[in-house]
Amino acid sequence: MMKKLLVSIGLAPLLLGCAGNFAAANAAPAPLFDPVLDDIRRELPAGWQFRLPASIPGEGDLYPFISEATDTKLVISLGMTPDCNAMNCTIGMIGATDAESVTTDWPPEGRDRTSVSLTEEVDGYHLLRGEGPAAVRYVMWQQDGLVYAIATLADALPQDELVSVARSMATESPISR
Repeated sequence: MMKKLLVSIGLAPLLLGCAGNFAAANAAPAPLFDPVLDDIRRELPAGWQFRLPASIPGEGDLYPFISEATDTKLVISLGMTPDCNAMNCTIGMIGATDAESVTTDWPPEGRDRTSVSLTEEVDGYHLLRGEGPAAVRYVMWQQDGLVYAIATLADALPQDELVSVARSMATESPISR
């Protein structure tokens, strides 16, 4: 079921299972990403920069790992256990894909789509896809020649908190090789 949901929500989502307060952007990504920063740098496609949030809810109980790395996509999954490396223990993802490889039109399609300001220069979209308990809340935006996407089950995280995570990502200094 989880794998089917993650496939259905599409482009590099972040599926968070808990809510919380967000701190203002720091000078570095959230500490929970420290164990995978070198791996992210190694897996970055040539010429890419990758953004991570300064904070996310429940970060003390989440364990990041690279779940997909190609020449057009990088996905960081968030596991519920330290030894997680599969979809059955993954509760979230963040990622990006090359804007040129996105085959859908921009802006992204979805229910209740609204424009959100992430920085003075970067705007994105908040939208919903799916129905009932499988409804997914997204924030998607284009930055650095990439399309970033984060998502959560609609019931798990309110729009304003998901937008805060996206804003944190958009304002953080990017990681590069």
